[in-house]
Amino acid sequence: MKVRITLAAFLVASISLAAQENTTNEKITYSNITEFGFITASFQGFAFEATTAHGVALDKKHCFGLGMGIGFRLYQTTYYYEYGSYSNTDIAGYMPIFLNYRYYFKPQKNFSPHVNVSLGGLMHSEDAAGVYSSVTMGFRAGKFSFSSGLSLLAVHQQENVPKYYEICDPNTGYCYTTVIQEMKWKWRYPFGITLKWGFSF
Repeated sequence: MKVRITLAAFLVASISLAAQENTTNEKITYSNITEFGFITASFQGFAFEATTAHGVALDKKHCFGLGMGIGFRLYQTTYYYEYGSYSNTDIAGYMPIFLNYRYYFKPQKNFSPHVNVSLGGLMHSEDAAGVYSSVTMGFRAGKFSFSSGLSLLAVHQQENVPKYYEICDPNTGYCYTTVIQEMKWKWRYPFGITLKWGFSF
């Protein structure tokens, strides 16, 4: 519900800005930012994703957009047994949906530095959800776009948590340890670095 209200408010604001085009000196145009790249999720994972944001640009300087994308994340799952544990590398897909803002310092030039902020959520292929956000800096050269900065790709997912039990035979006095794996919800893969390239206009 909160996501729908936020998106509705964003669309209303965009329509309101477009309605003011004839009463201000700012020119409102269509904005598109499409990028591909890599995300390191701390030291706990690695992801490749593609995103696209569509919206409006005020005087080609302030760009407001609604974005979505698709990503694939490599991560490790740990399994426990009586005498130790082992890890397996898995791959999972996710889909971010976010609000995007970009500021061009020299919008009238062919080369312009920019800053970019994204904030939203993500749906995960393993019945999990999370937070998606990034703050990046970069440049646009013609229509080519390059961005790099910090990312937050936090996933709320279930993980194996071991519980060890010691069982003893009262007749022989022999004891052994067994383990039961319980599934608990945890936040994982928070902060990292993002590196993206693509096009924007």
